[in-house]
Amino acid sequence: MTVNGSPKRKLKVLCLHGYRQNAAMFREKTGAFRKAFQKYATFEFIDAPHVPEIDTQTNDGSSSGNDDEKNTPRAWWFSKAERTFSSRDETQIADGFSVSMDQVIAHLRQNGPYDGIMGFSQGASMAHLLAAAYRSNSETPNEQGLFKFAIIVAGFKSLSTVHDTYNAVTIRGLPTLHIYGTSDEIVHASRSEKLVEAFVDPEPRTVLHAGGHCVPPMSKVKNDVCAFFESIREDVRPSTE
Repeated sequence: MTVNGSPKRKLKVLCLHGYRQNAAMFREKTGAFRKAFQKYATFEFIDAPHVPEIDTQTNDGSSSGNDDEKNTPRAWWFSKAERTFSSRDETQIADGFSVSMDQVIAHLRQNGPYDGIMGFSQGASMAHLLAAAYRSNSETPNEQGLFKFAIIVAGFKSLSTVHDTYNAVTIRGLPTLHIYGTSDEIVHASRSEKLVEAFVDPEPRTVLHAGGHCVPPMSKVKNDVCAFFESIREDVRPSTE
């Protein structure tokens, strides 16, 4: 597809990993996804700033790995004082969240402009919180947003009271694609559905798959994701570098 006879520029997407993952792990886990949609977008990855206190059992589909940087599990914030996190924690704690928010915003500004953001699990929740911070619940969308669309994979609303203000925001003017599994035992589908309700105008697109807590096989979602990217390329002028 071309604009004025020239190929359309690829969309630029920043990717936020899940809890106990990091940028390198998430890049590896999205290999098939990136390959399937490489004609539409380039995908960049960023590490969360915090390192959790870990045990041998992970809860976000990743392994604890070795002590080297590539395998160091990371977190966007903690729901317990012991520097751990669970999406199920109803808590007054979100330790490290402000630092993470500042880091991602700085990265978006310094390395952008970005067209979109993609998050998985805690990274998807982080994407929601960023969108809530930069989108208004008034009739006129906040034009200061740092990205123009979001892909939310296994997303959920944070249960920390620290995020109550963000959770109260109705997000307008941000096209979103929500991908989640009906067999997800870490973030139940009902919680992902609740997050979908935070986005209106345009109506969010949703893609369900029969799998668990993962970026699903492309055979299950490719057509729907392609349709989303096509709509974004029609509506959003890709950022120039």
